[in-house]
Amino acid sequence: MSINELSIELMSAAYKLVRDVLKVEKGENVAVTVDTTGDWRVAEAVAEAVYIVGGKPLVLWYPSPPAVGKAADPYLPLRPLTECVKNSDVWIEFNKSWLLYSTVYEETINLGKTRYICLVGMNVDMIVRTIGRVNIPIIYEFQRRLADLTSRGRRVKITSPTGMNVEFENDPDRPVLVEGEVSGPGEYMLFGQVDWAPIEESINGRIVFDGSIWPPHELGLLEQPITLDIVRGRITRISGGREAKVFERWLKNFNDEKMFCIAHLSYGCNPGAKLTGNILEDERVWGVVEWGIGSQSSTFKGKLGLASSHTDGICLNPTVTIDGETVIQDGEYIHPTLVELANKARF
Repeated sequence: MSINELSIELMSAAYKLVRDVLKVEKGENVAVTVDTTGDWRVAEAVAEAVYIVGGKPLVLWYPSPPAVGKAADPYLPLRPLTECVKNSDVWIEFNKSWLLYSTVYEETINLGKTRYICLVGMNVDMIVRTIGRVNIPIIYEFQRRLADLTSRGRRVKITSPTGMNVEFENDPDRPVLVEGEVSGPGEYMLFGQVDWAPIEESINGRIVFDGSIWPPHELGLLEQPITLDIVRGRITRISGGREAKVFERWLKNFNDEKMFCIAHLSYGCNPGAKLTGNILEDERVWGVVEWGIGSQSSTFKGKLGLASSHTDGICLNPTVTIDGETVIQDGEYIHPTLVELANKARF
């Protein structure tokens, strides 16, 4: 890629993120974090967009830690980084090794003054495809309908061609989160994802990751499926090939029982996303299901809380039924309340 490739599209996407998604106002302090494995061009373009709308950008660049979440703390310039971030009105995270669930994240979110968005590992091509070229109002409406449909359901079953067969129960008092709609301080993610935490002990069956898993750093796009046997929300067995062994060893190394607990799941619904090995994008691929393991954000209102780290895995071509009604069939949204908007979003 030449230095000027997609430069106009990059600036347009950066401006759209700053103005339309994060709603940065004149005089607001905006911290942009990016590690050395992140894409500097994206951080720079977003900082420029912040300045254009009248905000005050501060880009924080540091060596990429070999871990994520709290496990990254020992490798960070923790005190200065935390002070800068938690005292900002807006925090945009472009690090490849995310600070989500780290001490920086905890102190910032607990203070309750910052709009934080997790855009980890975003590069030029990705920001153009998943933000710049997306009809955001249509996606927001699609997500709201999908969230409403899910929140009204109680019993959920998910299967896939590679052998996933898992069932669980939803708690009607827990939120089904619509990602990307920013309204005041708090934690936000890139739109194109609807996620929630089921009743943890109700999750039973088999989950099969056949798209990607990250972390650990050794994984990403999967060569072979990794199968997880789940009993009452906890992983009891991991099977597969070489990658399954890498994944199991990584989980065990934390010596933390919570690292074997299912934290949440989500639907992917960003029409610009494609399977790349960048988990932020992979979990938004149209029609996938993603499962999170380990740390559980307080926004889910679940029972787990924070763990030593967190990982996410992608399941391709799922079929999802809620109280007997099919929402997704083989990776396509087919429920009558979703089809029209799905077609508008994708074409």
